[in-house]
Amino acid sequence: MATRERKLVELAKTRGASLAGIAAINQLSGSPSQMAAPLLAPHSGIDPTVDGSVVAIDKHPPERESEGSVLVIGLEHPADRPDLDWWDGRGTAGNRLLIETLEQVRKEIECRFGWVTRQFHYYVERGGIYLKDAAVLAGLGCIGRNNLLVTPEYGPRVRLRGLYLGVDLSPTGPSAFNPCRACSAPCRTVCPEQALDGCSFSPAERRHLSALPAGDGAYSRNDCMRRMKKDEAAGSSNDTSSSRRVTYCRRCELVCPVGRTV
Repeated sequence: MATRERKLVELAKTRGASLAGIAAINQLSGSPSQMAAPLLAPHSGIDPTVDGSVVAIDKHPPERESEGSVLVIGLEHPADRPDLDWWDGRGTAGNRLLIETLEQVRKEIECRFGWVTRQFHYYVERGGIYLKDAAVLAGLGCIGRNNLLVTPEYGPRVRLRGLYLGVDLSPTGPSAFNPCRACSAPCRTVCPEQALDGCSFSPAERRHLSALPAGDGAYSRNDCMRRMKKDEAAGSSNDTSSSRRVTYCRRCELVCPVGRTV
């Protein structure tokens, strides 16, 4: 890793990131998720108004940069910290930590290097990027058979944010890491909606999408969203406080053996 890139990764980690890496922005246009998106059901996401970095919702999202780099950071969400993932009506505690961490990094980069920066969120239709693909390109891990980013250190128990950097840097990935080849894939049997049982697109449609997920397209967005809707309904019916809490399903994530410390 070159000196400049190493300093950026170290800076992100000293400010609270569990993982960090750099991807080239021009590689994202041909990433697996970008290619697969037209083959999947539409997805509106969770309410974007709670995320302060999301641009105003209109019919004209901002142009995505064609040059520059992305600093991708990851924050560990261990099984013994479920509160990081609880949706409280304003987002999640984990995502707020990520936003705060990346904002500190952004300000320091602008002060130290003078580069143009802005935070990327995960609403692609509104100017965001496919963060899992960016993380793979940055060398943080691979797309697992659970359709999640799987990292050597934490398995899929991480959440991501990205920072646009208006300068071309050397990517820190991808890597050859792929623990799914020798895995019995418990993630594919634990899903209560069987969202990983079928294929979202045929081999003919896949073309060069062999990286998403695990080469066979086994992911149903509709089935996964059905589980999320059930979790939201349960959160509403069980709410006895002034702030609603939703605990979304994490079964395919928590069952993964990669990155466990015990």
